[in-house]
Amino acid sequence: MSRFSGRKPFTQEIFDRHVGEMRTLLHALELRDSFEDSETRPKMDMYETCRDIILEFDLPGCDLNAISLKMNGVTLVLEACKQREQNEGKFICVERSHGRFHHTVNIPGNVDLAAVRAEYRLGVLRVICPKICERLVPIKEM
Repeated sequence: MSRFSGRKPFTQEIFDRHVGEMRTLLHALELRDSFEDSETRPKMDMYETCRDIILEFDLPGCDLNAISLKMNGVTLVLEACKQREQNEGKFICVERSHGRFHHTVNIPGNVDLAAVRAEYRLGVLRVICPKICERLVPIKEM
């Protein structure tokens, strides 16, 4: 006897659509309180090496003085501002980002917060978070 007697079979297409809707709603809820109307979120990559967790943010054309990076516990807060360039002509297409940028990220794992460092080169802000070596505590049997 079938487990789903009398029901239509569940398809991957329906599942994917529902997951996509949930992700959209969660993303909207996450961003609703933290952004003003004129703020956008820069694109980010996060990856792990054997010694570090590395975050890279795309901030092309931003002046170094317009970038603010703060650590609040294990939460990294990035804020930046890029002014729109003044042009004499009339725009036909506008795809480049400008205005205020904001991104909040929770850093996973054991990170040495005092040793976090950042570098900005060629429009990419790279934040290096060194991992703390695991401490092994010897257990004595009695």
